[in-house]
Parts: sequence; structure tokens; C-alpha cells
Amino acid sequence: MKDGEKSVQRSAAKSAVTTQPDKKDTSSLGNALRAVYQDAAGESVPDEMLDLLNKLK
Repeated sequence: MKDGEKSVQRSAAKSAVTTQPDKKDTSSLGNALRAVYQDAAGESVPDEMLDLLNKLK
């Protein structure tokens, strides 16, 4: 492979990595992550975990 070909490949790879997703995709992803977090944060702590935590006191 010639040096010029390597340079073109590096340039193409770099631009592929730095491309930003569109606002609609990031908004949907953010909303989905918030919903999952809210569900997890709203769950109660299992009794087994509370027992283990109490043993550490």
C-alpha cells in the first residue's frame, strides 16, 4: 500500500469516528436512558441486600 493510500484511509477512518448522530437520534436515546434510570431508581432495595448492608455495620 502506498503512503497516499494510507493517508486517505486514515482520513476516512477519522471522519467516520467523529461524525455526530442527528439530534433526533440523540434525543430518543436520552429519553430512553432517562426512562430506564427512573425505573431502576424507583425500585425498592431487596431484603437480602439490606441484610448484607446491616451486617457491615
